[in-house]
Amino acid sequence: MSAVIHMAARVLRNGLPGLAALLLGIALLEFVQPILFNEFGGVRELNAMVDLIPPVLQALVRTRSEFLAFSGLPGYLALGFTYPLYLLLAAAAVIGFAANSLAGEMDRGTIQVPLSRAISRPAVYVSRMLGMALICVLLALTGPVGMTFGILYARPEGEFVFAHFGAVALNGLALFWAIGGLTLLGSAATSTAGRVVGWAIGLLALSYFVDYFAGIWSQLRVWTYLSLFAYYDPASALVNGQIQWKSIITLAVVGAVAMFAGLLVFTRRDLPG
Repeated sequence: MSAVIHMAARVLRNGLPGLAALLLGIALLEFVQPILFNEFGGVRELNAMVDLIPPVLQALVRTRSEFLAFSGLPGYLALGFTYPLYLLLAAAAVIGFAANSLAGEMDRGTIQVPLSRAISRPAVYVSRMLGMALICVLLALTGPVGMTFGILYARPEGEFVFAHFGAVALNGLALFWAIGGLTLLGSAATSTAGRVVGWAIGLLALSYFVDYFAGIWSQLRVWTYLSLFAYYDPASALVNGQIQWKSIITLAVVGAVAMFAGLLVFTRRDLPG
């Protein structure tokens, strides 16, 4: 077990500058949300602005003007966890780690270093799983922590329950775990990081736009269950503190099954010399 932890720490250390930059970006993005809420004039002014936005564009951030008018401050702040930029930064951290820690090392030939020291393939793979789990936890916590400091700094008008951030973090953790599991599976199956990144980005883009267009194209709604984002609901979590356990479990199972499938693939495939 000590060897697994050591390998996980080494891989995380190699990508630490990039990971730190992405976490900082997420924290700053969420920190400014309460400040922007004040700058735009609070709930009343924002409600008037949102009413002018076409439903198609409202669907882009997975919200509705009626929900925002009802939910007030928490509803608007929840948009910070559905912005494409937030999801892009978080996905970049997860995909980057998964792609570089397996496929990238196979491409560079460095994967042979631990294997030459009588460390088993399952141990190598589990170390990457451990690193992925830690990154998912950090991503899930960074957004709520950044927004907490933003609220304390800006003190926006409206009722807000800080305890609801726990439900938001759990939603994020489940989503990032599912993305990480699928990407690690792709990383175990190929030998170049570029292919993994391309495959993962394509999968996420398709998943996002299936969920997005389902809100404006009724014929697509039957396929929304295939989208990861259909099970991600930070708005209800932040407004009501509700945890949709069925959705959380679905994402957790997707990530776990993909991780296990990646383990089988990695232990049985031929590795580049």
